[in-house]
Amino acid sequence: MRSILTIILNDLQIFFSQRGNLPGLLVIPVLLTLVVGWSIGQIGGGGPTRLRVDLIDLDQSGMSAQLIEDLRAANDTLVLCPLDNDAEDFCRLDDEPLPLERAIERARTGRTSALIVIPAGYATALENFERVVIDYYSLSDPLQPGLVLQSLNAVLQRASTASMIPGVAGALLDNVISAAQLPPLEGETRDGFLRALYLRSQQLLTERPSPVSFRVADSDGSSGSVLDNGFSQSAPGMGSLYVMFTVLGGMSVLLRERRQWTLQRLMALPITRAQILGAKIGVYFTLGIVQYAIVFAVGAAVGMEFGSSPIAFLAVMAAFVLCITALTFALAPWIKSEGQANGLVLLLSLSLAPLGGAWWPLEIVPEFMQTIGHISPVAWAMDAFHDLILYNGGFRDVLPEVGVLLATAAVLFAVGIRGFRYE
Repeated sequence: MRSILTIILNDLQIFFSQRGNLPGLLVIPVLLTLVVGWSIGQIGGGGPTRLRVDLIDLDQSGMSAQLIEDLRAANDTLVLCPLDNDAEDFCRLDDEPLPLERAIERARTGRTSALIVIPAGYATALENFERVVIDYYSLSDPLQPGLVLQSLNAVLQRASTASMIPGVAGALLDNVISAAQLPPLEGETRDGFLRALYLRSQQLLTERPSPVSFRVADSDGSSGSVLDNGFSQSAPGMGSLYVMFTVLGGMSVLLRERRQWTLQRLMALPITRAQILGAKIGVYFTLGIVQYAIVFAVGAAVGMEFGSSPIAFLAVMAAFVLCITALTFALAPWIKSEGQANGLVLLLSLSLAPLGGAWWPLEIVPEFMQTIGHISPVAWAMDAFHDLILYNGGFRDVLPEVGVLLATAAVLFAVGIRGFRYE
């Protein structure tokens, strides 16, 4: 073990002593993270393009179903769980039911943007023009209502307006009948008239478009979540991009070490080939983690949230770096020149990064491109980072992404170790 650590420390010392490596490790990633994070935040593209919202319908009536449809129509970015869950389990339900207790806990821990509970008796209360209360759970500040609450308020305002119309109309009707000295309208005739009026008013209000827009601002009028949203995309995205630049650059270094007989001299020492290979893998794995740490330090400096599970966050970082390290060693035996290696680094980094959503959220591209994008390991890492940062996920939530990255790394390491050349 001491021999492996000695080789790792020696190679890292050589890497950091070469000043040409420092701009690509420190300066450019930091600047791009700042610029991209600020830019994305200004155009509002850093946050999730779909919002996970739990909805429990205890009434199961036609009117509660209409409320749900109106909510979908008011804001198509809301994914109502479990009703709108997809094959990829966007709601993160793990094929388990969603009772009220679990839904409340998910809202309290930030696993969903909000929880909406339609109470039993909702339809009956509306039909009888009685007061009804819908429970809303969220970690967002009620004094600065977010997108979900504004959408719900817009829908409920229409429902409340529809409920008020029969009451006002009933009072006017009674006054007109009294003034005209006509027989009072009572019983089922009066109730039927008012109910028909309510249904018609609800239909007219539903047909009327109700666009919803929002902006949460600080007391000075600036947007309070711009930087956080922007860096939630740019920090993991730029970090993943420059991890590839740094780690894949090891292909040219390994080629240079073979040509300069560095590897051959290591083989003359009383250490095994496995120790040499393990040390070289450790060098580039360490560099990848250092690159991530630098970029995420920038995010932390501007107030970026990292979620509540640092272990899960580190696991995603380690799995992605290990995958890219494995890709480096799988390709290294086939490299014939440093020019070829440098060209391949640029090609892979600048294709896998945007394809996998490092530059923009994959959710804004067509569905078929989202599927193709998951050819890139960047997509799996970004999915996991978003789940941790935006939805306060835990280790269990990112296990599928970490598993895919580790499985890919295992396959690539098998290829790379088998073909690794020491001379």
